Amino acid sequence: MSTTRRTRGKSRAMLDLIEASHKILAEIQPATVRAVCYRLFTLGLIPDMSKASTNKVSRQLVYAREQGIVPWEWVVDETREAERVSTWHNPDEIINAAVRGYRRDYWQDQPVRVEVWSEKGTVRGTVAPVLNEYGVTFRVMHGFASATALNSIAEASNDSEKPLIALYVGDYDPSGIYMSEVDLPERLGRYGGKVHLSRIALLPTDTGRLPSFDVETKAKDGRYDWYRTRYGR
Repeated sequence: MSTTRRTRGKSRAMLDLIEASHKILAEIQPATVRAVCYRLFTLGLIPDMSKASTNKVSRQLVYAREQGIVPWEWVVDETREAERVSTWHNPDEIINAAVRGYRRDYWQDQPVRVEVWSEKGTVRGTVAPVLNEYGVTFRVMHGFASATALNSIAEASNDSEKPLIALYVGDYDPSGIYMSEVDLPERLGRYGGKVHLSRIALLPTDTGRLPSFDVETKAKDGRYDWYRTRYGR
C-alpha cells in the first residue's frame, strides 16, 4: 500500500492504524467499521471497544477512503443500505439473470437444515466465504431478536420435516452469553420452535488467547448479575 503522499501530516500511530485496517479489510471485505474494530482490538492495536476507540477507527477509515487508500466498497454500513424492488428492462434480462444465478440446493439431500445465526452483522465478511461455498443461510439477530423474527423461525421449523440446527456466533459478555443460553432457547420453546441451538463462538476456550476486559465495565447491563454469578469477573 503506497500511502506516503496521501497520508502526509498523519502521526505514525494513525498511519499504523490505517495500514492495519487496510490489511484486515483486504481479508474480510466487505465489512463494517465495527468488524474492523473487533479485529484491531484482538490484535492489541486499540485498547478497547469503547465509543472513543471505535470513533477513532471510523475517522481514519473515512480519511483512508477519501484519499483512495481503502476502496469505498470494502466498508459497508448495514444500517443505511437503500432498499428497492428488483426491476428489469425486459423479460429476456430476467431470464438471463435467473440462468446465471441458478445454483442447486444441496441441502435438500441432507437429513437436517443448518443455519448460522449471529448476534451482529459484523462477522458477515469473515464467515461469508464458507457460507457461500456451502450454501448456508445466515441470519443476523441484531442483538435480542424480535418476537416477529423468532416466531417466523419457529413456524418454519414446524413446517419442515427436517430438524433445524442453528450455529450461533455472539459476544462473550453478559448480554451476548445470555442471548444464546437463555433468551433464544426460552423464546423459541415458547413459540413451539424445533431448533437445536449450538453456540460456536465465542467460547470459553477462545478467551484465553484474546484480550479481555473486566466485567465491571458491563455493570449497567441488565444481565450483569446473572453473568457474574456464572462466569466471574
